[in-house]
Amino acid sequence: MVTRKLGSEDRKFLRLLGKKIQNAILKERGYRSLDAFALEFYDLIAKPTLYEICAGKRDMKVSTLRGLALALDLRLEELLSIDSKSPKRSNTFRRES
Repeated sequence: MVTRKLGSEDRKFLRLLGKKIQNAILKERGYRSLDAFALEFYDLIAKPTLYEICAGKRDMKVSTLRGLALALDLRLEELLSIDSKSPKRSNTFRRES
């Protein structure tokens, strides 16, 4: 599902998010494999998609993110938060008067 070429920061974020999701599945939720998780939540995420996400090779749709958050029993904000130690960027836009 490539719609545009991703920049290096986006690719880095996807790799970190993939590792976080894989860790949540295997270590925090105790699944023996990604296959076992995909089998249980087949209605929320397809196995090939899950593997691409965990490898950091997939830019996800919002519906996929919501499904993963639901399956992992996380709020979407929790799923997307990568590192609390990283510098915070301001997402506010100032309007010049």
